[in-house]
Amino acid sequence: MKIIISHDIDHLYPSDHLKDLIFPKLWIRSLGKLLKGEISFKIFLHRLLSIFSKRLNRIPEIVAFNKTNNIPATFFFGMANGLGMSYQPEKAKKWIRFVLDSGVDAGVHGIDFKCLQNINNEFNLFKQLSGLSEFGIRTHYVRYDSDTFMKFAETGYLFDCSQFNKKETELKNVYKVGSMWEFPLHIMDDYILKNGRLDAAVSTTEEIVKKAEKEGIEYFSFLFHDFYYNDKTYPQNKAYYEWFVDFCKQNNFGFISYKQAVEELKIK
Repeated sequence: MKIIISHDIDHLYPSDHLKDLIFPKLWIRSLGKLLKGEISFKIFLHRLLSIFSKRLNRIPEIVAFNKTNNIPATFFFGMANGLGMSYQPEKAKKWIRFVLDSGVDAGVHGIDFKCLQNINNEFNLFKQLSGLSEFGIRTHYVRYDSDTFMKFAETGYLFDCSQFNKKETELKNVYKVGSMWEFPLHIMDDYILKNGRLDAAVSTTEEIVKKAEKEGIEYFSFLFHDFYYNDKTYPQNKAYYEWFVDFCKQNNFGFISYKQAVEELKIK
């Protein structure tokens, strides 16, 4: 079994969110966690002050960590706005270039999963900004319906990795939809790291990975949002990601990107 790690870029800069409710919602949720004893006052304070940060993304930090650990991750960037993703695609261009120049891959963090014209618009804009001819997609909040994947295939995406079973009861292998490869997502950080409990996240992750290995999952797909890679605001999340990478290395699981996996699949 090989591990595919990816990162959804939901946020770039605090200024992108001056007209939405991202920060008020963050503050209210964080206050609730503080009152429940799930985070410390210091973490709560750093989250309050994050509105004054130079940037919210942690792309350079996570690229550096991945490079040290030989992880060919894939970064997904938004080409449209919605559900708290509020940055303009032109702002993402510099970060797409940064990722590609760092020797790792980039793709689309899709908003529309129903309208074929809008799906095409996001695809074409990313193609223009990135200069890539082949790339994949994962939808924001992993949204899709019964027609989404075929529409992605018709648009020209090389792969999709939006299919996600939130109940963690069924693990699926990669399969094809038309000419596109569908990589089901097996672990997403937001669903695994509940209530800031690192011990529970570690235990659950170990169980899911063992189950996947037992069931013959060929490519294990793992999502970690880059903005969580922050010692001050999300120390448990950062620790969880670093633990997972170390866990994979200790168990001799190799790392591979979605594109590299597609190349392997083409010759099988």
